[in-house]
Amino acid sequence: MPYLELKNVCISYSGSAVINDISFSLQKGETIGIAGESGCGKSTLAKAVLGILPKNADITGSIKYCGKELIGMPEKEFAKLRGGGISMVFQDPSAALNPVRKIKHQFYDIFGTRRSARKSADEKIIHFLRLVHLQAPETILNRYPAQLSGGMKQRIVIAMAICKAPQLLIADEPTSALDAEIRLQIIEELMSLKKHLGFGMIYISHNLAELSKVADSILVMKNGSLIECQKTAELFANPRQTYTKELIAAAE
Repeated sequence: MPYLELKNVCISYSGSAVINDISFSLQKGETIGIAGESGCGKSTLAKAVLGILPKNADITGSIKYCGKELIGMPEKEFAKLRGGGISMVFQDPSAALNPVRKIKHQFYDIFGTRRSARKSADEKIIHFLRLVHLQAPETILNRYPAQLSGGMKQRIVIAMAICKAPQLLIADEPTSALDAEIRLQIIEELMSLKKHLGFGMIYISHNLAELSKVADSILVMKNGSLIECQKTAELFANPRQTYTKELIAAAE
């Protein structure tokens, strides 16, 4: 059984289609890359899987996680699934973190930590900060996001995304806000964690060169539609669509 299976998924806002009849599946431990220019529907599709589309979104088709249908799932049940089942690394770490709360308090929110249990929670948080190779995690606990670099904030966002042992991680343009050197470090970080923890991953990027480093297969989207899906090596060796060829040329 696939970890994740989408069949004929369509999404629209006020009758205007943004996702057109998309189907694909993700197996245990697999990484699928989703490529395409801004506005093609990549992030909308990710939000549909996580159940965080705006209330005015109309979605049809089927999205199953470990055989369980997600479309129409009650929010209370979906909330339990997020974090421990499906988790997400968002594009902008500064936007993903609360600027007025210390890092440790943002982890407490995820864990549902009571005041009496904060000492043991701190030890757990430090463990996850070490997993993403942050130096001096004991001091980072008491800092605010504005006191941290972009790379540090993205590592913290990744630590938050994995701290409840998800089976599926969605990484939505996780390096686009970072410089080239830090970008490579974050890619290596995610691949190391995937190997260590064994989760499946959907990696979204407009950059095919980046996807070639992480994805087993790549889906190419254009104007809300899936126009190509191949194993990564095959896609680069024999792209079928003109648009895919243009993306590959831009990545070289």
